[in-house]
Amino acid sequence: MRIESVTAHAFGPLHDRTLPLAPGLTVVSGANESAKSSWHAAIRAALCGEPSSRHRPWHGESWRVAAMVSMESGEVVAVDRDLNDDSAPDISRRLGLDRTSFAATACVDQAQLLTVLDAADGLRDHLRRAAATAGADGTVEQALQRLTVPVEAVKEARNRLREAETDLAAARREHARYLELSARARSASAARARLAVQEHAALLDELSSRVTRLNDLQERFGDSPPSGLAEQEALARLVNRALAAWRAAPTPRALTGPSAASLEAELAALPEFPAGETALDDELRVVASAHSTASAVAAAHGERRPSPPTSAEPSVLRGLAARLDPSCGARLTTASIDVDHARQVQDEAAANAARAQVEADVASARVQEIAVPNPFLRNALLALSCLTTLVGLLLFLTGQHLAAAGVLVAALVAGVGGALCRDNGPEREAAVTFAAERAAAANRARGALFTADRALAEAEGQRAVAAEASRAHDEAAAGCAALGIPADRETLWRLANRAAWEAEHADLLCEVARTEKAVRVELSARGKTDPSTSVADLLVDYETDCKVRARQASMAAGRPRLVQALADRRLAEATVAEAAATHAQALDLLREAVTAIGRTGDRPEDLLRAIAEWQRGWDRVLREAEDERNAWAELQTLLANGSLDDLEATLSAAQTHHTTLLEAAARYAACPPVDPSLAASADSLAATVAELARSLPSVPDAEEAVEAATAALAEVTAEVEAVNLASRYLTAAREKVHSTIAPALEDTLRAWLPTVTEGRYVDAAVDPSSLTVRVCAASDTWHQASRLSLGTAEQVYLLLRVALAQHLSTEPCPLLLDDVTVQADDVRTRAVLDLLLQLSADRQIVVFAQDAVVAEWARERLGERDALHELTQVAA
Repeated sequence: MRIESVTAHAFGPLHDRTLPLAPGLTVVSGANESAKSSWHAAIRAALCGEPSSRHRPWHGESWRVAAMVSMESGEVVAVDRDLNDDSAPDISRRLGLDRTSFAATACVDQAQLLTVLDAADGLRDHLRRAAATAGADGTVEQALQRLTVPVEAVKEARNRLREAETDLAAARREHARYLELSARARSASAARARLAVQEHAALLDELSSRVTRLNDLQERFGDSPPSGLAEQEALARLVNRALAAWRAAPTPRALTGPSAASLEAELAALPEFPAGETALDDELRVVASAHSTASAVAAAHGERRPSPPTSAEPSVLRGLAARLDPSCGARLTTASIDVDHARQVQDEAAANAARAQVEADVASARVQEIAVPNPFLRNALLALSCLTTLVGLLLFLTGQHLAAAGVLVAALVAGVGGALCRDNGPEREAAVTFAAERAAAANRARGALFTADRALAEAEGQRAVAAEASRAHDEAAAGCAALGIPADRETLWRLANRAAWEAEHADLLCEVARTEKAVRVELSARGKTDPSTSVADLLVDYETDCKVRARQASMAAGRPRLVQALADRRLAEATVAEAAATHAQALDLLREAVTAIGRTGDRPEDLLRAIAEWQRGWDRVLREAEDERNAWAELQTLLANGSLDDLEATLSAAQTHHTTLLEAAARYAACPPVDPSLAASADSLAATVAELARSLPSVPDAEEAVEAATAALAEVTAEVEAVNLASRYLTAAREKVHSTIAPALEDTLRAWLPTVTEGRYVDAAVDPSSLTVRVCAASDTWHQASRLSLGTAEQVYLLLRVALAQHLSTEPCPLLLDDVTVQADDVRTRAVLDLLLQLSADRQIVVFAQDAVVAEWARERLGERDALHELTQVAA
């Protein structure tokens, strides 16, 4: 698309003025208040409408702008837009854009280059549409938005299925509970009937046995009670008393150990308790320990006496110790190796930088050698050749052969010249690109050389430091040799601190003397006062005396034990004598009992054997008599409850009732054996089963409801799966298409960036979702473009806008740029303008500028397809 002209009928300060625009680059220059920004806004309003209210006409109510636009298809569109009541179409839509995306990319307001970031969300759809549908109105995003998953329907279907399944499970549980309770109720009734039969059978057996027993006892005794055993019982009591005395009599035991007499002799031989200390006193132990510690510390400190002796001053010794450094030689060797390596790297970097600079100079010279392409020269020469050929033929036909030959030779020369005048535009563009690459490589090589120089300087500094440390170490070692002392830091520090060591040693000796005096005072209080004996010997004598007294005290401490042992021995001997007397008395009673029963014996075992033989016969007699008494008592008890005829009548009635219970239990013959404890719950279980039967839900109805809910959920789930499948395919297609946007923008920026930034930045990366740009410097360092200087950031985002306009539009989109070089220096201003001039070969560009450098550049560089309009200030 190309804008032929714009007419501001009433727009800001402009009234009935027309601005023609060239097909290539149009530069509109002028001072402040020359209506540059108004013309910029008028062009945008003519194409898209919706201008800012600050551009309303200064006079009158009419607000109108018009434009003539030529499309790439050859169609000419005339736009006449009444901005008070705008009904004209948005011309930017013919480019695949809209007024918002056109303003964010192709139309740059004054100092508003970075506002493209604010339009990132809106441009994202245009980027996707441009890549996915070549500018059509529909996008994959819109298709994805229209693919709505029926979430509520799925939830409702799942809830209905869960409710139906819950109802079915509840119905089945109720039926299972009903069947279980019915079985338990029948089992309880069977248990109750069988338990009644069992209980009544036991009662019937008891009655039958009572009748039989009463009949037998009446036949045995009649009305006479059994006779007694008075004489035999008196003899049995005598025998039992003798046996009880014999069993209760203790057996005399044999005593072991020392007797009471020997214990009395041992007690008389014990010493008395000694007077004096039996263990080392705590206070004496503390002062003795302090004396021992002080002596050990003083001895250890004396072993660390500084040696060898020297007359050197302590400050001299400390200085020598500070300058000694045994590891300086190894550090010097390492530093020398590092210097050699850094110098080698620096040489390689210098060679690479020189080679890269030569290549860059050669590439730049090659660019200068290739002339700027002039497509009109070739066409003019070919046209001249055709014209002169026609003239030559006419002269030949008229008979002027000589003149015709000259003209034909000129035509031949013109034709050969036109044929040889080939279009060198691609060659020059390739040469410019190669020169930019070589210049970037030269910059990187210079950066590597700078890094190598700095590394070499640092390595030489480290080597100098190591050499100085080595020299100081050698001087210090020579000084130590001159003083006759070893070149060792620890020895030098000890010799330098000799005065402090002597003062500390004197303090330690004073502490030894003080503790020794304290020990002698304590020993003197305990009778050890010999001044000629050492403290250690006095302590040994004192400890020996304590041990002797402790042994005597230990022996004397055994007196209470011996006294108690003597008392215990006397009690044991008296107990043994008493047991022997009781044992003899019990033996006499045994002999008397044996004599009374008519038996004989001397030893205790013979006497016991005779009594046992007598007791066996007597026990049989006693058991028979006891049985008789028990049977008589049982007869009296049975007769107390009624006569034999009464019991027989009761038994007959019980047998009849038992027959009735058997008939009732026969109804549950098919019921398996159950726990008799269920009999008590038979009535309550029967009532529960009857109540449950009245409110029992229908299982078939619940199953039909589950089947219907399952079918409905399957139908909705199939729809969800179809939507998800379509979404996955559309998302995959969107991601595949979206991956082509960022590389296209980056390739465009990468080709233009070195030219605009003088080779300082050589690469770029674009985030198509946020339009954030990162640029890479020649030193391979990446930076976010918006954080660079304002001028550099605007230059980068100007390139981004041009790239966006190029990739978003369906045909070449005109660029409207207002003061885009205001933040650039003269060099970069010319670089930007050179790039815009190059881009204007295939698209229309309109640049508004107030900088005089822009106007000067336009006068020098603009060609036939370009135009320069210099505006004057509008009337106030």
